[in-house]
Parts: sequence; structure tokens; C-alpha cells
Amino acid sequence: MRAHFCVILFITAICPVGGRATADVDFDQPIRVGIYYGSTAPTSVRITGTGEGEGERSRGDFDGELTVTTDGDSLVLEHDGRRVRVGRWVEFWSTGSDPWLDLDEATYRGKLRLELQDGEHVKVVNILGMEDYLRGVVPNEMFADGEACKVQAVISRTFALYVRDVERKHRRDGFDICTTGHCQVYHGVDSERPLSDEAIEATRGEIVTYRGRPIFSAYHANAGGLTQTVDEAWPGSVREDFPYLASVPSPYDARADEIRGYQWCYRWERTVPARELADRLRAWGSEVGEVADLVVKDKTSTGRVKALDVRGSKRTVRLKTPTEVRAALQLPSSRCEITKCADGFEVVGWGRGHGVGLSQHGALGMAKAGFTYDQILGHFYRGVALTAEYGRGPSRDLAPPDLKIETTEASPVKVPPGVS
Repeated sequence: MRAHFCVILFITAICPVGGRATADVDFDQPIRVGIYYGSTAPTSVRITGTGEGEGERSRGDFDGELTVTTDGDSLVLEHDGRRVRVGRWVEFWSTGSDPWLDLDEATYRGKLRLELQDGEHVKVVNILGMEDYLRGVVPNEMFADGEACKVQAVISRTFALYVRDVERKHRRDGFDICTTGHCQVYHGVDSERPLSDEAIEATRGEIVTYRGRPIFSAYHANAGGLTQTVDEAWPGSVREDFPYLASVPSPYDARADEIRGYQWCYRWERTVPARELADRLRAWGSEVGEVADLVVKDKTSTGRVKALDVRGSKRTVRLKTPTEVRAALQLPSSRCEITKCADGFEVVGWGRGHGVGLSQHGALGMAKAGFTYDQILGHFYRGVALTAEYGRGPSRDLAPPDLKIETTEASPVKVPPGVS
């Protein structure tokens, strides 16, 4: 899908524009996505396509490939030995037959805004409409079509609005949302697929709301049969009341064994070497010596370990949250049982992820069992509504369906190396 162009010219009409605002490109519900920033910002980027560009001091057309670098005080556009200083920022957008531009080895719709960062690096933000943004997200988050893909479209749209308008977690970075699992995985045009595009279009503008606002639509891979309450997953870190993120059964999580590459996600086993655990804690600034034992001190209401003592030859360190337990032991989930063995500890567990909100494998299993996307949403998020037009349109309350199925306990599967 990536556009390929021959280099024809550089900037054809660079001219001072004074204080005039950048050219308008209309987006329904615009969202700013951080592509390169902070430690990921490079010293140069390559833009390829046919379009227009407007900087702090310049504006012009381009057709082909140009490189953007810095000189300490300004962004510099380079091509065939020509250098044009455009100021501290510049925006590019397509005017060609394809509505996207290439940034290095990836392709993006909308605008690419480049900003000077610390005099040496180039920060890049992709500005585009919400529905186009989702086209680059949903295929990375849900490996299915039909109702499950509609579920993902709605919760990804809801999550993006929540992060943009309510939480504003990246406001200090100068954009709304990032491209990783810290927010949602986004890879632009290269991720787009016809089936996910259909699901996005079928649910256009629909979000999940609570008391008229987009919800914190947390989701994860697999709940291991039972989702976690938000306050137990992240104690002390959630400032609002999220009653819709209650613990609910997720009996279709076992259907993960039907998904290629994810068979281990429902019930798994892993060996945690004592030496690796000690090394990891040391890197975090906690020297425990040789790890002698792990003692579970407390569990959440859903059986996830939330307080664990690591007893070493020098000292004992307590891991105080499910997140700390997962990170220290490198586990897919903290819903687990731990047993000491010769060289460390054997762990048998259930699920993958923090366990809050919607289980993607559970949602996929429900979809395959015939449940509709609104029923699936009503099961995992309680007391919420499905609202059209990004929360401005008509709403209808979502109710959980009646789940009457029998499940069988799966045998544990070894977690693949390098997967946590």
C-alpha cells in the first residue's frame, strides 16, 4: 500500500508566511499520535510523497523524497544539496492521488508534524481523523473479524477519546496518544486490513460511556477466566471511581487454545530461576543476595498475587502490587501459584495481562459463540451505555448477556522464551 514516487523537485515555492496559520486539513475528531519523541526522536527523518508543507517561516510544494535534519536552531529540509531552514516546526500533508505520506519506512494518513527537539532531534506527530487512526490500530489489537473486531473498534475509539480528553496522559509530550502498548499499538497505513476497516465503518462514531463521558475502556489479552477490579490491579494509582470495571467471569478465555500462537495464554507454566530474579532486583536497586524463597503474603479477590516477599541471604524485599509481581518474576499474569524447585521457582498461572476490563480472548470466544458486539461490551463493562457520534448522539444502555456454559480445565502450557 506504500506510495512510491520519483524525485522530481524539492520545495517549489518556499516563501515567508509570517504569522499565518498552517493550512487546514479537515478531520472528524482529530487525534495527535506521537511517532518519534523523547528518547526515540532521531536526528533526521525522510519524507516521501506528493504534497505540501508549511513551516514556522516557509511554505511550499514537494514531489519526491526529502530529508529533514536540524542545525541547532531550526529544522532543515535537504534535497540534492539544497538546504532550506523552515523554523522550529513544519507540517506535511498529501495532495497526490494517495492520501498518505511515507515517513522513513512507514506510511501515514493525515498530517505529519515535525518539531525541533532539544536542538538536535526531530519529534514527529501524526495528526489525523479518529476513524483513520483506528484503521492503523484495530488490526494490531484484535486478530479476528466480525463481532470481535467491532468490539475492538469501539473500545479502541473509546480509549483514544478517554486518553485525549479525560486522562490527557501525553499532554506534556505535545500529543494525545502514543503508538505502543502504553496506549494502543498503531502502525499507520501498513496495518490496515479490509475486515477491520469494515468493523470500524460499521461502528463509526460509537463509544462506550458512563454518565455521559467516555469510559476508561481498559483491555488485556486474557483474564484467565476472571477479570480483575481496577483498584486491586493498580492500588493507589486510580484517582476516579470506575464502577464499570468490576470483576466478571470470562469463561471463554479458554478459547485461546484455538488461536495460533496464543495457546499458552489461558493456562501456562514458567520456571523463574532464582539467580535471574536476584539480578533483576539488583538492577532495580534492591540487593537481596541469593534468593532463598518466595512467600505470598496477600492476594486479590480474584486470586492474583498482590504482595510477595522475596527472601534473600542479605535481606527480604516485598513486592507490593500485582504489577510489581509480574515485572519482577517476568510473568504473563499475577494470577498464579508459586512452588519452590531446585534452581528457582515453578509458577503455574492463568491469563495474560493486567486483567482489568475486557479480555480480548474472552471477547473473541464470545463472538465465536454467537454473542453480538454490544452484548460482549455489556458483559465486560457494567452499567454503561453505547453512545453514537463520539458521545454526542443517542445512547442505549448495555446489559450483560446470560452466560451458561461449561468449561474444562486446560493443561498448563510452557510460556515461550522471551514472552512475558
